[in-house]
This record gives sequence, C-alpha cells and structure tokens, in this order.
Amino acid sequence: MSKAKTVAALKRLSNLYRRMDAAYAASATALGLSCAGCADSCCETVFRHHTYCEWAGLWAGLAALPKERLDEIRSAAEDWVRQHQNPMLPGVRPRVPCPLSENSPDDPPGGLRCGLYAQRPMVCRLHGVPNILIRPKGGQSAFPGCDRAQDLGKTCEPMLLDRTPLLTDLARLEMDLVGRERLGKMPRVDLTIAEMILLGQPKI
Repeated sequence: MSKAKTVAALKRLSNLYRRMDAAYAASATALGLSCAGCADSCCETVFRHHTYCEWAGLWAGLAALPKERLDEIRSAAEDWVRQHQNPMLPGVRPRVPCPLSENSPDDPPGGLRCGLYAQRPMVCRLHGVPNILIRPKGGQSAFPGCDRAQDLGKTCEPMLLDRTPLLTDLARLEMDLVGRERLGKMPRVDLTIAEMILLGQPKI
C-alpha cells in the first residue's frame, strides 16, 4: 500500500473519530453522564476490535511515541495477555488495566485514562452511552449503556446514539484501505488492544 493512501485513510479515520466523539458527547450530555470517579473503569473492560484501519490508526499513534514509552506499553501488553490466559481464579476474568492506560491526575488514586486517547478505537469511544444499531436486513440491536448511564436514564429521557452511520462509514473506509477483494481473503480482525500491540503494525 502506498504511503499516500495510508496517510489519506488515517486522515479519514481521524475525521470519523471526531464524529464519534461528537455523537458520544451529545448523548452523554443529555444524560448528565460523566466518567469522573466511576469505580467501574472502562480501561479494565475487555473490548475486542474488528478493523484493519483502526489497528493501523492505533499503530500510527504508537509509532510516534518515545522508544521508552513504547517498550513500557509492550511490556504491559505482555502482562495483560498473560493474566487473561492464566487467570488466578479459573472462570473469573481478571481486572487488568489496558496496556495504554495511565494514572489520571484528575481522579482519586487508581483512576485511569487512555494514554493514546486520540487513536483509541471505536468501541472505546462509544462505550457507556445508550445506543442502537439498525441492521441492513431489518431489525435493530440496542445497548442500554453502562450501569451509571442506566441509573441516570431512570430520571431523564436518554438520547440514543445511533451507531449505524458511523459503522457504515467505518466499513467503507476499511474496504477502501484494504480493498474489497483482498479484505475477503485476509484473516478477520478480532483483537484486543494488547494483541494489536504485540502483533505489531497490520500487514495491509
């Protein structure tokens, strides 16, 4: 893939991420939802990601970091994978911070924030607020939001975030970046942040 094509795709991804952030902010503001002081940190939740373009975007951010910080993140990713592959209590998923997370100076001790905030994938951006997805063949799926959002929704009318146009544009970007024919022959992406880090930049 040419460098120019990659740069153009990452610029489109950045613009799409801004639209996601705006949609999230509108829904969160309507609810009065804030992550500040929340004990159920999303940075310890296991999210899986499914596009090469987001994987490439993540690595664009990682590659710009100082070597010392990147080495720290790789080490944290190895620890994250090891703890999830070998949990201390069988059948109980460990609460391990995402390898990208950092201590947040704005929260009490133990508070976390994303250390690669501008490049965080879609699932990290949209998690928490109530949202819907209209399926191409009809019907829809809905997510009621995190526990805090659901509690707030008992006293006010939530503004549902419609993921449909955002996912549609993400899928279109994925096909434009990889190529429709090639995409059908490549392994499907189903990776955590830690796995994306350890596997290195995607071969596109």
